[in-house]
Amino acid sequence: MIKKSIIIFIFTSLVLKHSYALIDFESLYKSWGTSPNSESITIGKDLWSKELIPGKNCASCHTNDLKQSGKHLKTKKIIKPLSPSVNKKRLTSERKINKWLKRNCKFTYNRECSPSEKVSFIEYIRTN
Repeated sequence: MIKKSIIIFIFTSLVLKHSYALIDFESLYKSWGTSPNSESITIGKDLWSKELIPGKNCASCHTNDLKQSGKHLKTKKIIKPLSPSVNKKRLTSERKINKWLKRNCKFTYNRECSPSEKVSFIEYIRTN
């Protein structure tokens, strides 16, 4: 009986390790105090290429094609594609979404993004 329990435990651990969390985006957006609207994707696309600091925008590191790898401007580190259709690990953790939005907005715009900007970015990424 113990062997069977160990096998079930190992199998379950392996399955969970390779599965990705499903995000309740409505709940996430609500935690930011906003929600998407019919223009969110278009706004996200526009924000993606907007330069508030000359020479810096989201596409500078991530490229305009979210299905392709990018490279960080400063560190030159390769960035895996952002598109969830290509990279199944994208947009699977609320903690990571919040962490990377905070860090990338500060790097790119020299400020944190507003809740509506965050929603627009996520909606744009989700559709690519």
